[in-house]
Amino acid sequence: MISVIVLIYNLEKELPDTIRSLRQIPGTPEEMEFILVDDGSTDSSGRIADNADDPRFRVFHTENRGYGAAINCGIDHARGEWIMLVDGDDWVEPGFCEIPLKAALEFNADIVIFTFHAWKNGILWEELFSEKVNQFFLKLSGKTDTSVRPYGIIDEETAIKKGRPSGWAKIYRRELFDRIRYPEGRDFVDVIVTYRLFHAAKRIVMIPDVLYNYRVRSGSIAHTWSEKYKRDCFLSALDHYIDLKEWKFPPELHRAVVWNSAITFMMITESDDEDVRKAAQILDSIPGIPKEMPLKNRIMLRVWKTDPKLFHWICRLRGLKRNGQKN
Repeated sequence: MISVIVLIYNLEKELPDTIRSLRQIPGTPEEMEFILVDDGSTDSSGRIADNADDPRFRVFHTENRGYGAAINCGIDHARGEWIMLVDGDDWVEPGFCEIPLKAALEFNADIVIFTFHAWKNGILWEELFSEKVNQFFLKLSGKTDTSVRPYGIIDEETAIKKGRPSGWAKIYRRELFDRIRYPEGRDFVDVIVTYRLFHAAKRIVMIPDVLYNYRVRSGSIAHTWSEKYKRDCFLSALDHYIDLKEWKFPPELHRAVVWNSAITFMMITESDDEDVRKAAQILDSIPGIPKEMPLKNRIMLRVWKTDPKLFHWICRLRGLKRNGQKN
């Protein structure tokens, strides 16, 4: 059985499309279940989920505890040997379950990664959006990669470079989650957990099939540039970097991601706490002004190394620190 966990929070406009796409997936209640986790929605999302009208749907209503807690709730109630994740504002193709499961069984894989399309305002935003994301992270790390996306069995480093940190667009063997769960109370947790799942998997497979449709929404967590989001980005990047060092991967693999998340966090925060001190220590430890960092961050890093007080003054002048929001 496959357990598809759907994460819902105030998505009354988008959720009907998600549910409709899931209902179109062929299969019996013995073959698959759709676990809808309503994370304390204050709109009609909960009622929409309750009216899904399909014996394969199971709905759980919780208080609002965030992304990680909602996924963990779904995992706790999952009865399947395989887990898949869907954001409640996205939609899937009819082969969403069948094709990755077939690949997983054929290759005896613990994780199968597939491809997705990104949509913005009903228009295909970028057909190769996944590759653009990969190139973005490679640019942050100072690397370039002109190779085609690999298919078939891949190693862990390839999964890290090509597999994307999102929880969706993958199928996971259920037992991986017996020892790996999502941090609660923090956004941007996919970066930590997805790569830990890659590390725990004995075999990872990548297939070319486009089976997931990602909706680009300005109001989603991934596009909210609050101080909390920047803080969570930094902490997740730091945890991931620590993991890579422990796993004996080259530090430069994601070193620049930590550097950039640290400086962007420092640009927006007015806090003075342990997380801020960690970010400051990282900035102080960066050797010189690395060319792999974006130009704006290189400029701000130079200002930081010259005078941290001037750095904060410039950020306030630009409005970056106003109410913790990006100008």
